Amino acid sequence: MRQYLLLFGALLSLLASAYAIKCYACESVYEASCGEDFEVENHFKYDCAFIAPPRFLESDLLNLNATACLKRVFKENGVRKIVRGCYFGDVNATDVGCKMDPTLAAVHNASCHVCDDENYCNGAESPLDKWKIVASLVLFLLAPQLL
Repeated sequence: MRQYLLLFGALLSLLASAYAIKCYACESVYEASCGEDFEVENHFKYDCAFIAPPRFLESDLLNLNATACLKRVFKENGVRKIVRGCYFGDVNATDVGCKMDPTLAAVHNASCHVCDDENYCNGAESPLDKWKIVASLVLFLLAPQLL
């Protein structure tokens, strides 16, 4: 019986870690490699299971766990900034999770890009990613003829 409980506990911990998304977390103002020409650095990699939501969002969230990754682009006092991090909230209703900190009064032209399709999806878009989509689509269209 004790073996089954131990196995059950191990499976639960594996399942919990499997649902935690991993994202890049950085700010272009402090790290040049976090900007538009994104370059992966190991210290940018975060397991969102261990990140708390911003305090200004806590009262608006039903679930305090990170659900996706985000890339936010905005201008503050005329300076263009890119911030990457963990996203909290419903990925289909970004009005809550993409809210800007209300203490940042000089923010303009904010955009928020949310992704939850794979770990570290908030990095730079690779040209290879587009080819994967095209190849998948072609394979999907050709599959019935091959069978």
